[in-house]
Amino acid sequence: MTHHVGLLICFCGTAFFISISSPLEAQKAASGSAPQVTNITSSRLEIPRQNQQLKLGEENEVAILLNGYKANKIYARFDYLDDDGNPSSSSVESETAITYHPASNADVKVVPERLGKAKLHLDVRFEDGAVQAEVLEIETVLSDDRPEKFLVARGGAGRTFGTIYLGISGGSNHLVLGPMAVFPGANRAAPIPASYVRFTMFAADGSNPPISLDESSGKITALHIGHALVESTFDGFSELTCVDVMENASDGGDRTNCHELVPAGMTPPESGIDLSKPPSKIRIPPQQ
Repeated sequence: MTHHVGLLICFCGTAFFISISSPLEAQKAASGSAPQVTNITSSRLEIPRQNQQLKLGEENEVAILLNGYKANKIYARFDYLDDDGNPSSSSVESETAITYHPASNADVKVVPERLGKAKLHLDVRFEDGAVQAEVLEIETVLSDDRPEKFLVARGGAGRTFGTIYLGISGGSNHLVLGPMAVFPGANRAAPIPASYVRFTMFAADGSNPPISLDESSGKITALHIGHALVESTFDGFSELTCVDVMENASDGGDRTNCHELVPAGMTPPESGIDLSKPPSKIRIPPQQ
């Protein structure tokens, strides 16, 4: 197990957290790309404090001021906040692209992967070895561009095709659908909150379906043996997900793609049995 050790240093009433033993720090040192830290500063990097709205799943440019200094590397990390303003999840810290402009201005490029309020952490390594850390409060909003793809993950495993098998008892009796979209230029799917998605259920007996569907969260729960089809719709895209409820979800006795429930004009979802679906080039993030 790798332990994370940090150093909290205050300059003029402002606190900066510098990681000194994270795996990423070891990687930076081992690569030889980062100069040896000579001092920790608070006066070189400035970030304009206007309201920052970034677009989900897109490469966004964030303006910074370097006051005549040249950065060797800049690393970025997002802390995504819950409704109470507390971090609920974090992205992996990674190096960002830098674009320099006249008069000490520059842009860093970052890609937020969750909607809502977040904190963007920037760790700047200057060419002379000085370092400075800053935090910017941002809000991630939906992209103005229509997604290139819309996917629905089957629970926390991140698989986006194939029938869902539930049992009427035990731990396999429920699952949460994970809508996500791929925006132009991105190589990673961004989770879409269930509140932005319309879920519709189809069953042979609409008055007694084999599953319950919580439209506010995308959670499906087994009620009795049978098949059901869930349509997830977002920004003009629709994805069908087949749900097969059995006595035991792992018995392998029943295989279906709910073809008998598919609305006219739509293509049945892939069952996932033949495993012929080619691997996707889109990275699927783990669900929180």
